[in-house]
Amino acid sequence: MQNDNVYALLIGVGDYEKMNIANLPTYKMDLTLMGAAIVSGLKVNKDNVRLMAGTDNNGYVSTTDLAMAVSNFKSMIGAEDTFIFYFSGHGKESNLIFSNGQVELQSVVDFINKVPAKNKIMILDCCYSGKFKTDGARHMHFEETITDYVGHGIAVFASSSANEVSRLGPNNNHSMFTGALSTAISLNKRIRKGRLSLFDINEELQIIVGNWNKQNPGKEQQPVFRTSMGGTIYFQVEEYQPYEQMEISRETEAYKIVKVEPLNSLQYKRLCAFVIIKDEIDNRAMAKYSREIAESIKYAEVYSGAASEERFEGAPAKAVWCYFGHDESDIINHLHFCYTIWAADAEMKQLYFKENRHASEVDGIYVYENTDYKMLKKLQEPTMSREEFIDVNKKLLTSIVSMAEQFIVDLQEVGNKTISIETMQERYSDWIIRVKKRYLRLTDGDVAPDDLHDWSAEIENLAGWVLDLSIIIENERHNGELGERELWLIKNAVKNYHESLDKLSILETTTDLD
Repeated sequence: MQNDNVYALLIGVGDYEKMNIANLPTYKMDLTLMGAAIVSGLKVNKDNVRLMAGTDNNGYVSTTDLAMAVSNFKSMIGAEDTFIFYFSGHGKESNLIFSNGQVELQSVVDFINKVPAKNKIMILDCCYSGKFKTDGARHMHFEETITDYVGHGIAVFASSSANEVSRLGPNNNHSMFTGALSTAISLNKRIRKGRLSLFDINEELQIIVGNWNKQNPGKEQQPVFRTSMGGTIYFQVEEYQPYEQMEISRETEAYKIVKVEPLNSLQYKRLCAFVIIKDEIDNRAMAKYSREIAESIKYAEVYSGAASEERFEGAPAKAVWCYFGHDESDIINHLHFCYTIWAADAEMKQLYFKENRHASEVDGIYVYENTDYKMLKKLQEPTMSREEFIDVNKKLLTSIVSMAEQFIVDLQEVGNKTISIETMQERYSDWIIRVKKRYLRLTDGDVAPDDLHDWSAEIENLAGWVLDLSIIIENERHNGELGERELWLIKNAVKNYHESLDKLSILETTTDLD
Protein backbone atom coordinates (compact mmCIF):
# COMPACT_ATOMS: atom_id res chain seq x y z
CA MET A 1 0.00 0.00 0.00
CA GLN A 2 1.27 3.47 -0.91
CA ASN A 3 -0.15 6.97 -0.62
CA ASP A 4 1.00 8.24 -3.99
CA ASN A 5 -0.66 11.63 -3.55
CA VAL A 6 1.57 12.62 -0.60
CA TYR A 7 4.88 14.42 -1.17
CA ALA A 8 7.50 15.26 1.44
CA LEU A 9 10.51 17.58 1.59
CA LEU A 10 12.69 16.88 4.65
CA ILE A 11 15.45 19.38 5.38
CA GLY A 12 18.23 18.81 7.90
CA VAL A 13 20.70 21.62 8.55
CA GLY A 14 23.88 20.77 10.46
CA ASP A 15 26.65 23.03 9.09
CA TYR A 16 26.55 26.49 10.72
CA GLU A 17 30.19 27.57 10.43
CA LYS A 18 29.32 30.62 8.31
CA MET A 19 26.78 31.67 10.91
CA ASN A 20 29.25 31.31 13.81
CA ILE A 21 26.84 28.95 15.54
CA ALA A 22 27.54 25.50 16.88
CA ASN A 23 27.02 22.76 14.30
CA LEU A 24 24.17 20.27 14.75
CA PRO A 25 25.33 16.68 14.22
CA THR A 26 21.81 15.41 15.00
CA TYR A 27 20.44 16.39 11.58
CA LYS A 28 21.38 13.03 10.03
CA MET A 29 19.50 10.91 12.54
CA ASP A 30 16.58 13.33 12.52
CA LEU A 31 16.20 12.93 8.77
CA THR A 32 16.54 9.16 9.03
CA LEU A 33 13.85 8.92 11.72
CA MET A 34 11.39 11.26 10.03
CA GLY A 35 11.94 9.77 6.59
CA ALA A 36 11.33 6.25 7.90
CA ALA A 37 8.21 7.35 9.76
CA ILE A 38 6.71 9.02 6.69
CA VAL A 39 7.46 6.09 4.39
CA SER A 40 6.66 3.20 6.73
CA GLY A 41 4.19 4.89 9.07
CA LEU A 42 2.18 7.02 6.63
CA LYS A 43 2.85 4.68 3.69
CA VAL A 44 4.11 7.49 1.47
CA ASN A 45 5.78 6.41 -1.77
CA LYS A 46 9.51 6.75 -1.07
CA ASP A 47 9.99 8.22 -4.55
CA ASN A 48 7.86 11.16 -3.38
CA VAL A 49 10.14 11.86 -0.40
CA ARG A 50 13.27 13.99 -0.71
CA LEU A 51 15.81 14.15 2.11
CA MET A 52 17.82 17.35 1.81
CA ALA A 53 21.04 17.70 3.84
CA GLY A 54 23.36 19.50 1.46
CA THR A 55 25.94 18.28 -1.01
CA ASP A 56 27.41 14.93 0.03
CA ASN A 57 25.06 14.95 3.01
CA ASN A 58 27.28 17.45 4.82
CA GLY A 59 24.49 19.42 6.46
CA TYR A 60 25.07 22.61 4.47
CA VAL A 61 21.66 23.89 3.30
CA SER A 62 21.29 27.47 2.13
CA THR A 63 18.22 29.69 1.96
CA THR A 64 18.44 29.43 -1.83
CA ASP A 65 18.36 25.63 -1.54
CA LEU A 66 15.12 25.94 0.43
CA ALA A 67 13.44 28.15 -2.17
CA MET A 68 14.56 25.99 -5.10
CA ALA A 69 13.50 22.74 -3.43
CA VAL A 70 10.00 24.01 -2.63
CA SER A 71 9.65 25.42 -6.14
CA ASN A 72 10.58 22.05 -7.63
CA PHE A 73 7.86 20.38 -5.56
CA LYS A 74 5.31 22.94 -6.70
CA SER A 75 5.71 21.69 -10.26
CA MET A 76 4.91 18.11 -9.20
CA ILE A 77 2.06 18.64 -6.75
CA GLY A 78 -1.60 18.60 -7.75
CA ALA A 79 -4.61 20.34 -6.24
CA GLU A 80 -5.73 17.20 -4.36
CA ASP A 81 -2.30 16.26 -3.00
CA THR A 82 -0.68 16.54 0.42
CA PHE A 83 2.68 18.26 0.95
CA ILE A 84 4.79 17.58 4.06
CA PHE A 85 7.60 19.99 4.91
CA TYR A 86 10.07 19.12 7.68
CA PHE A 87 12.88 21.28 9.06
CA SER A 88 15.51 20.21 11.58
CA GLY A 89 18.04 22.84 12.54
CA HIS A 90 18.66 25.90 14.66
CA GLY A 91 16.00 28.46 15.44
CA LYS A 92 16.45 31.89 16.94
CA GLU A 93 13.77 34.28 18.12
CA SER A 94 11.44 34.51 15.09
CA ASN A 95 13.76 32.90 12.52
CA LEU A 96 14.77 29.57 11.04
CA ILE A 97 18.52 29.45 10.63
CA PHE A 98 20.12 27.97 7.52
CA SER A 99 23.80 27.49 6.76
CA ASN A 100 24.18 30.92 5.15
CA GLY A 101 21.46 33.04 6.72
CA GLN A 102 18.21 33.38 8.58
CA VAL A 103 14.64 33.33 7.29
CA GLU A 104 11.70 34.67 9.22
CA LEU A 105 9.69 31.74 10.56
CA GLN A 106 6.34 33.30 9.67
CA SER A 107 7.45 33.92 6.08
CA VAL A 108 8.34 30.22 5.71
CA VAL A 109 4.91 29.21 7.06
CA ASP A 110 3.25 31.60 4.61
CA PHE A 111 5.49 30.36 1.78
CA ILE A 112 4.61 26.71 2.39
CA ASN A 113 0.93 27.60 2.74
CA LYS A 114 1.00 28.86 -0.87
CA VAL A 115 2.09 25.48 -2.24
CA PRO A 116 -0.77 24.43 -4.57
CA ALA A 117 -1.66 21.29 -2.61
CA LYS A 118 -4.97 20.51 -0.94
CA ASN A 119 -3.25 20.40 2.43
CA LYS A 120 0.17 21.21 3.79
CA ILE A 121 1.76 19.74 6.92
CA MET A 122 4.73 21.59 8.38
CA ILE A 123 7.02 20.04 10.99
CA LEU A 124 9.45 22.46 12.61
CA ASP A 125 12.08 21.03 14.93
CA CYS A 126 14.10 23.94 16.26
CA CYS A 127 14.23 26.28 19.23
CA TYR A 128 11.43 28.86 19.56
CA SER A 129 9.54 27.21 16.70
CA GLY A 130 6.11 27.96 18.19
CA LYS A 131 6.37 31.65 17.33
CA PHE A 132 4.10 31.65 14.28
CA LYS A 133 0.46 31.99 13.41
CA THR A 134 -1.91 30.44 10.89
CA ASP A 135 -5.08 31.90 9.40
CA GLY A 136 -7.15 30.49 12.27
CA ALA A 137 -10.44 28.67 11.87
CA ARG A 138 -11.61 28.24 8.31
CA HIS A 139 -15.15 29.51 7.88
CA MET A 140 -17.39 27.26 5.80
CA HIS A 141 -19.45 28.94 3.10
CA PHE A 142 -22.91 27.85 2.01
CA GLU A 143 -21.74 27.20 -1.56
CA GLU A 144 -19.04 24.78 -0.39
CA THR A 145 -19.51 21.06 -0.14
CA ILE A 146 -18.05 19.16 2.79
CA THR A 147 -15.56 17.62 0.35
CA ASP A 148 -14.41 21.08 -0.74
CA TYR A 149 -14.10 22.21 2.86
CA VAL A 150 -12.53 19.37 4.83
CA GLY A 151 -8.75 18.97 4.80
CA HIS A 152 -7.98 22.16 2.86
CA GLY A 153 -5.33 24.35 4.47
CA ILE A 154 -2.23 24.02 6.60
CA ALA A 155 -1.33 22.25 9.84
CA VAL A 156 1.91 22.95 11.72
CA PHE A 157 3.73 20.84 14.31
CA ALA A 158 6.35 22.85 16.18
CA SER A 159 8.79 21.29 18.60
CA SER A 160 8.66 24.02 21.23
CA SER A 161 6.77 27.10 22.33
CA ALA A 162 7.64 30.63 21.20
CA ASN A 163 10.03 31.21 24.12
CA GLU A 164 11.45 27.72 24.61
CA VAL A 165 14.47 25.77 23.41
CA SER A 166 14.21 22.31 21.86
CA ARG A 167 15.97 19.39 23.54
CA LEU A 168 18.06 16.48 22.36
CA GLY A 169 16.81 12.94 22.77
CA PRO A 170 18.05 10.32 25.25
CA ASN A 171 21.26 9.47 23.36
CA ASN A 172 21.96 13.01 22.11
CA ASN A 173 22.06 11.74 18.51
CA HIS A 174 18.64 13.09 17.52
CA SER A 175 16.17 15.67 18.75
CA MET A 176 13.64 14.65 21.37
CA PHE A 177 10.76 16.07 19.33
CA THR A 178 11.62 14.27 16.09
CA GLY A 179 12.00 11.03 18.02
CA ALA A 180 8.61 11.55 19.66
CA LEU A 181 6.80 12.56 16.47
CA SER A 182 8.31 9.77 14.37
CA THR A 183 7.21 7.31 17.07
CA ALA A 184 3.69 8.81 17.13
CA ILE A 185 3.45 8.40 13.37
CA SER A 186 4.79 4.85 13.35
CA LEU A 187 2.73 3.43 16.22
CA ASN A 188 -0.34 1.53 15.09
CA LYS A 189 -2.46 1.57 18.24
CA ARG A 190 -4.56 4.55 17.06
CA ILE A 191 -5.29 3.18 13.60
CA ARG A 192 -9.02 2.72 12.97
CA LYS A 193 -10.43 1.16 9.82
CA GLY A 194 -6.92 1.17 8.40
CA ARG A 195 -6.56 4.94 8.79
CA LEU A 196 -4.52 7.30 10.92
CA SER A 197 -5.57 10.92 11.31
CA LEU A 198 -3.55 14.05 11.93
CA PHE A 199 -5.59 14.48 15.12
CA ASP A 200 -4.52 11.01 16.31
CA ILE A 201 -0.86 11.73 15.57
CA ASN A 202 -0.95 14.90 17.65
CA GLU A 203 -2.73 13.13 20.52
CA GLU A 204 -0.06 10.42 20.61
CA LEU A 205 2.71 13.01 20.33
CA GLN A 206 1.37 14.87 23.38
CA ILE A 207 1.39 11.66 25.43
CA ILE A 208 4.98 10.79 24.44
CA VAL A 209 6.30 14.29 25.15
CA GLY A 210 4.28 14.43 28.38
CA ASN A 211 6.07 11.29 29.57
CA TRP A 212 9.42 12.82 28.61
CA ASN A 213 8.62 15.96 30.59
CA LYS A 214 7.76 13.92 33.69
CA GLN A 215 11.00 11.97 33.45
CA ASN A 216 13.19 15.00 32.70
CA PRO A 217 12.40 17.81 35.15
CA GLY A 218 14.05 21.05 34.14
CA LYS A 219 14.09 19.99 30.48
CA GLU A 220 10.36 20.21 29.81
CA GLN A 221 9.24 21.02 26.29
CA GLN A 222 5.85 22.18 24.99
CA PRO A 223 5.13 21.14 21.40
CA VAL A 224 2.72 23.36 19.48
CA PHE A 225 0.06 22.13 17.06
CA ARG A 226 -1.81 24.76 15.08
CA THR A 227 -4.04 24.37 12.04
CA SER A 228 -6.27 26.38 9.75
CA MET A 229 -7.82 23.51 7.82
CA GLY A 230 -11.37 22.27 8.19
CA GLY A 231 -11.65 18.92 9.93
CA THR A 232 -8.58 16.72 9.79
CA ILE A 233 -6.56 14.60 7.35
CA TYR A 234 -6.74 10.81 7.20
CA PHE A 235 -3.90 8.62 5.93
CA GLN A 236 -4.77 5.11 4.77
CA VAL A 237 -1.94 3.12 6.35
CA GLU A 238 -3.32 -0.42 6.40
CA GLU A 239 -5.46 -2.53 4.15
CA TYR A 240 -8.98 -2.46 5.50
CA GLN A 241 -11.81 -4.72 4.49
CA PRO A 242 -15.05 -3.76 6.22
CA TYR A 243 -17.15 -6.61 7.52
CA GLU A 244 -19.84 -7.36 4.96
CA GLN A 245 -23.14 -8.12 6.58
CA MET A 246 -25.37 -10.57 4.73
CA GLU A 247 -28.42 -8.88 3.24
CA ILE A 248 -31.74 -10.73 3.45
CA SER A 249 -35.06 -9.75 1.90
CA ARG A 250 -38.12 -11.83 1.10
CA GLU A 251 -41.61 -11.15 -0.23
CA THR A 252 -44.93 -12.98 0.00
CA GLU A 253 -48.46 -11.98 -0.98
CA ALA A 254 -49.08 -10.68 2.55
CA TYR A 255 -45.79 -9.01 3.53
CA LYS A 256 -42.30 -8.03 2.49
CA ILE A 257 -39.19 -8.51 4.62
CA VAL A 258 -37.13 -5.43 3.74
CA LYS A 259 -34.06 -6.24 5.81
CA VAL A 260 -32.81 -8.38 8.67
CA GLU A 261 -30.33 -7.05 11.23
CA PRO A 262 -28.45 -8.67 14.13
CA LEU A 263 -29.37 -7.97 17.75
CA ASN A 264 -26.88 -10.40 19.22
CA SER A 265 -25.81 -10.22 22.84
CA LEU A 266 -22.80 -12.01 24.31
CA GLN A 267 -25.06 -14.91 25.29
CA TYR A 268 -27.75 -15.15 22.64
CA LYS A 269 -28.14 -14.96 18.91
CA ARG A 270 -31.01 -12.58 18.21
CA LEU A 271 -32.39 -11.12 14.99
CA CYS A 272 -34.56 -8.20 13.99
CA ALA A 273 -36.70 -8.12 10.82
CA PHE A 274 -38.18 -4.96 9.30
CA VAL A 275 -41.38 -5.83 7.50
CA ILE A 276 -43.95 -4.09 5.31
CA ILE A 277 -47.50 -5.39 5.73
CA LYS A 278 -49.51 -5.05 2.53
CA ASP A 279 -53.04 -5.05 4.05
CA GLU A 280 -54.71 -4.19 7.33
CA ILE A 281 -54.64 -7.26 9.60
CA ASP A 282 -55.54 -8.19 13.17
CA ASN A 283 -53.21 -9.33 15.96
CA ARG A 284 -53.79 -13.01 15.28
CA ALA A 285 -52.60 -12.61 11.68
CA MET A 286 -49.71 -10.52 12.96
CA ALA A 287 -48.70 -13.36 15.27
CA LYS A 288 -49.01 -15.86 12.42
CA TYR A 289 -46.78 -13.86 10.09
CA SER A 290 -44.28 -13.24 12.89
CA ARG A 291 -43.94 -16.96 13.48
CA GLU A 292 -43.52 -17.58 9.74
CA ILE A 293 -40.84 -14.91 9.50
CA ALA A 294 -38.99 -16.17 12.59
CA GLU A 295 -38.97 -19.75 11.31
CA SER A 296 -37.71 -18.61 7.90
CA ILE A 297 -34.84 -16.44 9.14
CA LYS A 298 -33.79 -17.87 12.51
CA TYR A 299 -30.78 -19.62 10.92
CA ALA A 300 -29.82 -16.51 8.92
CA GLU A 301 -26.10 -15.83 9.13
CA VAL A 302 -26.49 -12.12 9.84
CA TYR A 303 -23.88 -10.66 12.20
CA SER A 304 -22.48 -7.28 13.16
CA GLY A 305 -18.88 -8.46 12.95
CA ALA A 306 -16.45 -11.34 12.69
CA ALA A 307 -16.39 -12.02 16.44
CA SER A 308 -20.16 -12.39 16.58
CA GLU A 309 -20.13 -14.62 13.51
CA GLU A 310 -17.51 -16.89 15.06
CA ARG A 311 -19.56 -17.17 18.27
CA PHE A 312 -22.96 -17.94 16.71
CA GLU A 313 -22.28 -19.33 13.22
CA GLY A 314 -24.69 -22.18 12.43
CA ALA A 315 -26.81 -21.59 15.54
CA PRO A 316 -30.50 -20.63 15.42
CA ALA A 317 -31.69 -17.33 16.84
CA LYS A 318 -33.10 -17.52 20.36
CA ALA A 319 -35.41 -14.57 19.71
CA VAL A 320 -36.66 -12.64 16.66
CA TRP A 321 -38.16 -9.16 16.70
CA CYS A 322 -40.39 -8.06 13.81
CA TYR A 323 -41.08 -4.36 13.27
CA PHE A 324 -44.06 -3.78 10.99
CA GLY A 325 -44.69 -0.71 8.85
CA HIS A 326 -47.05 0.06 5.98
CA ASP A 327 -44.51 1.36 3.43
CA GLU A 328 -40.85 1.91 2.65
CA SER A 329 -40.94 5.30 4.33
CA ASP A 330 -41.88 3.67 7.64
CA ILE A 331 -38.86 1.38 7.39
CA ILE A 332 -36.49 4.20 6.50
CA ASN A 333 -37.73 6.39 9.35
CA HIS A 334 -37.88 3.55 11.89
CA LEU A 335 -41.63 4.00 12.32
CA HIS A 336 -43.75 0.93 13.14
CA PHE A 337 -47.41 0.41 13.94
CA CYS A 338 -46.59 -2.83 15.72
CA TYR A 339 -43.69 -4.96 16.78
CA THR A 340 -43.65 -8.60 17.79
CA ILE A 341 -41.26 -10.99 19.51
CA TRP A 342 -40.87 -14.65 18.74
CA ALA A 343 -39.04 -16.51 21.51
CA ALA A 344 -37.49 -19.96 21.12
CA ASP A 345 -38.35 -21.23 24.60
CA ALA A 346 -39.85 -20.40 28.00
CA GLU A 347 -36.60 -18.85 29.24
CA MET A 348 -36.59 -16.37 26.36
CA LYS A 349 -40.27 -15.58 26.89
CA GLN A 350 -39.66 -14.79 30.52
CA LEU A 351 -36.75 -12.58 29.53
CA TYR A 352 -38.48 -10.58 26.77
CA PHE A 353 -42.27 -10.81 27.18
CA LYS A 354 -42.81 -7.85 29.49
CA GLU A 355 -46.21 -6.82 30.78
CA ASN A 356 -47.50 -3.67 29.10
CA ARG A 357 -51.02 -2.28 28.59
CA HIS A 358 -50.30 -2.01 24.86
CA ALA A 359 -49.00 -5.57 24.56
CA SER A 360 -50.45 -9.05 24.63
CA GLU A 361 -49.37 -12.61 23.96
CA VAL A 362 -51.13 -14.05 20.93
CA ASP A 363 -50.58 -17.70 20.02
CA GLY A 364 -47.20 -17.64 21.77
CA ILE A 365 -46.08 -14.39 20.09
CA TYR A 366 -45.58 -11.14 21.98
CA VAL A 367 -47.48 -8.37 20.13
CA TYR A 368 -46.97 -4.69 20.98
CA GLU A 369 -49.23 -2.11 19.33
CA ASN A 370 -47.88 1.39 18.78
CA THR A 371 -50.98 3.49 19.50
CA ASP A 372 -49.09 6.66 18.50
CA TYR A 373 -48.38 5.42 14.98
CA LYS A 374 -50.99 7.53 13.16
CA MET A 375 -49.99 10.67 15.04
CA LEU A 376 -46.30 10.07 14.32
CA LYS A 377 -47.08 9.34 10.69
CA LYS A 378 -48.92 12.63 10.47
CA LEU A 379 -45.98 14.48 12.02
CA GLN A 380 -43.71 13.07 9.34
CA GLU A 381 -45.66 14.74 6.57
CA PRO A 382 -43.43 17.46 5.09
CA THR A 383 -44.24 21.14 5.50
CA MET A 384 -41.58 22.29 3.04
CA SER A 385 -40.41 21.23 -0.39
CA ARG A 386 -37.41 19.00 -0.93
CA GLU A 387 -35.41 21.99 -2.16
CA GLU A 388 -36.34 24.01 0.94
CA PHE A 389 -35.37 21.10 3.20
CA ILE A 390 -31.93 20.87 1.59
CA ASP A 391 -31.45 24.63 1.80
CA VAL A 392 -32.38 24.85 5.49
CA ASN A 393 -30.21 21.90 6.49
CA LYS A 394 -27.20 23.06 4.46
CA LYS A 395 -27.39 26.49 6.11
CA LEU A 396 -27.52 24.91 9.56
CA LEU A 397 -24.68 22.54 8.67
CA THR A 398 -22.54 25.41 7.39
CA SER A 399 -23.14 27.40 10.57
CA ILE A 400 -22.53 24.47 12.94
CA VAL A 401 -19.31 23.40 11.19
CA SER A 402 -17.92 26.95 11.23
CA MET A 403 -18.73 27.26 14.93
CA ALA A 404 -17.13 23.89 15.69
CA GLU A 405 -13.95 24.75 13.81
CA GLN A 406 -13.53 28.01 15.70
CA PHE A 407 -13.87 26.14 18.98
CA ILE A 408 -11.39 23.45 17.95
CA VAL A 409 -8.79 26.03 16.86
CA ASP A 410 -8.99 27.71 20.26
CA LEU A 411 -8.99 24.32 21.96
CA GLN A 412 -5.65 23.67 20.25
CA GLU A 413 -4.33 26.77 22.00
CA VAL A 414 -5.40 25.33 25.35
CA GLY A 415 -3.25 22.31 24.46
CA ASN A 416 -0.47 24.68 23.38
CA LYS A 417 -0.83 26.42 26.76
CA THR A 418 -1.30 29.85 25.20
CA ILE A 419 -4.82 30.28 26.61
CA SER A 420 -6.56 28.80 29.65
CA ILE A 421 -9.77 26.84 29.97
CA GLU A 422 -11.15 29.79 31.94
CA THR A 423 -10.52 32.01 28.94
CA MET A 424 -12.33 29.49 26.77
CA GLN A 425 -15.32 29.55 29.09
CA GLU A 426 -15.51 33.32 28.97
CA ARG A 427 -14.92 33.53 25.24
CA TYR A 428 -17.51 30.87 24.41
CA SER A 429 -20.38 31.75 26.74
CA ASP A 430 -22.47 33.15 23.85
CA TRP A 431 -21.20 30.43 21.52
CA ILE A 432 -22.65 27.77 23.83
CA ILE A 433 -26.09 29.37 23.58
CA ARG A 434 -25.89 29.62 19.78
CA VAL A 435 -24.86 25.97 19.44
CA LYS A 436 -27.85 24.85 21.50
CA LYS A 437 -30.24 27.01 19.46
CA ARG A 438 -28.98 25.62 16.16
CA TYR A 439 -29.15 22.06 17.43
CA LEU A 440 -32.78 22.59 18.49
CA ARG A 441 -33.63 24.12 15.11
CA LEU A 442 -32.06 21.15 13.39
CA THR A 443 -33.78 18.48 15.47
CA ASP A 444 -37.17 20.27 15.45
CA GLY A 445 -37.21 20.54 11.67
CA ASP A 446 -39.08 18.54 9.06
CA VAL A 447 -38.55 14.80 8.70
CA ALA A 448 -36.18 14.25 5.79
CA PRO A 449 -37.41 12.96 2.43
CA ASP A 450 -36.65 9.25 2.24
CA ASP A 451 -33.64 9.64 -0.08
CA LEU A 452 -32.14 12.30 2.21
CA HIS A 453 -32.61 10.36 5.43
CA ASP A 454 -28.97 9.26 5.87
CA TRP A 455 -27.58 12.68 4.94
CA SER A 456 -29.93 14.46 7.33
CA ALA A 457 -29.28 11.95 10.13
CA GLU A 458 -25.50 12.43 9.82
CA ILE A 459 -25.88 16.22 10.02
CA GLU A 460 -27.82 15.73 13.23
CA ASN A 461 -25.16 13.32 14.48
CA LEU A 462 -22.41 15.87 13.75
CA ALA A 463 -24.39 18.62 15.49
CA GLY A 464 -24.74 16.32 18.49
CA TRP A 465 -20.97 16.08 18.90
CA VAL A 466 -20.68 19.88 18.73
CA LEU A 467 -23.45 20.12 21.31
CA ASP A 468 -21.46 17.75 23.54
CA LEU A 469 -18.47 20.12 23.31
CA SER A 470 -20.63 23.04 24.39
CA ILE A 471 -22.03 21.12 27.36
CA ILE A 472 -18.60 19.95 28.54
CA ILE A 473 -17.03 23.40 28.36
CA GLU A 474 -20.06 24.94 30.05
CA ASN A 475 -19.94 22.49 32.95
CA GLU A 476 -16.16 22.49 33.43
CA ARG A 477 -15.42 23.81 36.91
CA HIS A 478 -11.94 22.63 37.89
CA ASN A 479 -10.13 25.87 38.73
CA GLY A 480 -9.09 26.45 35.17
CA GLU A 481 -7.88 22.89 34.62
CA LEU A 482 -9.48 20.17 32.58
CA GLY A 483 -10.07 17.02 34.58
CA GLU A 484 -9.04 13.72 32.98
CA ARG A 485 -12.65 12.69 32.40
CA GLU A 486 -13.57 16.03 30.80
CA LEU A 487 -10.43 16.02 28.68
CA TRP A 488 -11.25 12.53 27.39
CA LEU A 489 -14.83 13.57 26.63
CA ILE A 490 -13.69 16.62 24.68
CA LYS A 491 -11.14 14.67 22.63
CA ASN A 492 -13.67 11.94 21.96
CA ALA A 493 -16.25 14.49 20.79
CA VAL A 494 -13.71 16.15 18.46
CA LYS A 495 -12.64 12.77 17.08
CA ASN A 496 -16.25 11.78 16.39
CA TYR A 497 -16.98 15.18 14.88
CA HIS A 498 -14.12 14.61 12.43
CA GLU A 499 -15.44 11.16 11.56
CA SER A 500 -18.91 12.59 11.02
CA LEU A 501 -17.47 15.16 8.62
CA ASP A 502 -15.81 12.33 6.73
CA LYS A 503 -19.09 10.38 6.52
CA LEU A 504 -20.90 13.47 5.24
CA SER A 505 -18.25 13.90 2.57
CA ILE A 506 -18.93 10.35 1.36
CA LEU A 507 -22.71 10.81 1.55
CA GLU A 508 -22.48 13.92 -0.61
CA THR A 509 -21.16 11.78 -3.46
CA THR A 510 -24.09 9.34 -3.25
CA THR A 511 -26.93 11.75 -2.46
CA ASP A 512 -28.65 14.06 -4.92
CA LEU A 513 -28.49 17.48 -3.26
CA ASP A 514 -29.18 19.58 -6.36
